[in-house]
Amino acid sequence: MSSGGRRDDWLSERQTEGVELSFRVRRWLVRKTTAYQRLELAETHDLGRVMALDGRVMLSERDEAFYHEMLVHPALLAHPSPRRILIVGGGDGGTMREVLRHPTVREVWLVEIDGEVIAAAKEHLPSVHRGSFFDPRARVEIAPGEEFIATHGGEFDVVIVDSTDPVGPGEALFTEEFLRGARDALAEGGVFAMQAGTPFYWSEELAQILRTLGKLFFNVRLYLGYVPVYPSGMWAYVLASERDLLAEEENFARRYAERGLETVYFTPALGRAAFVLPRFVEEIVERALKAQPA
Repeated sequence: MSSGGRRDDWLSERQTEGVELSFRVRRWLVRKTTAYQRLELAETHDLGRVMALDGRVMLSERDEAFYHEMLVHPALLAHPSPRRILIVGGGDGGTMREVLRHPTVREVWLVEIDGEVIAAAKEHLPSVHRGSFFDPRARVEIAPGEEFIATHGGEFDVVIVDSTDPVGPGEALFTEEFLRGARDALAEGGVFAMQAGTPFYWSEELAQILRTLGKLFFNVRLYLGYVPVYPSGMWAYVLASERDLLAEEENFARRYAERGLETVYFTPALGRAAFVLPRFVEEIVERALKAQPA
């Protein structure tokens, strides 16, 4: 085994110091170091194609819809008419695919720092992007997300951060400076969404995200989804807005039907239930947002 935890016929992620998840590889599609990170893409025996960045699994074909649908649809269904959308990260195209399912969307910007991730996804992950990069509503910008949002204040109905973990090039996307910029990039009544890791292993990192967003937004709501290949399987997402997000959940079923959405994992009922948290997660939220409105 190499120092990165990989055998020649296995792709492995060290999820914690004591936990490793490994995928047996049929064949390697990409193994290279880009200007920003180590990029690996493999055809595996059980989960289809798997992409990893710096040794951290970003997706598998078998369960990527679990993540992408839960990241996108609560945010867009919480808005009555989302037209202009910004995705920061998401170079595999899966988040953009789900955004483009909403017929209200007129334009979606995908801002990704590493163009080689997009190139690899276009070539090797057609089942994930499903042509989203080529949709006439799509705009792709190769740039750091923090730089892009600094020049696009008040332009977007929904801002979605589809980032890696807060390490390497993804670290900047978890700072208060970036999150403040993301808030300022929203139009009036806009909705912000981001993936926030697992409360099972990384409770303090999650609490820090909540504390920061609690200073920036009137309403902050945490919800959970299940992603088998991610650490612990329990994955957290956050919505933030000046809207009454609790009231907007009442509209999920109606808007889902009106927009003619078809999904693999997400349903309006599941979307609402995802905000019902286990007690230990409630405690993380309460401690982080104790000074914020309920």
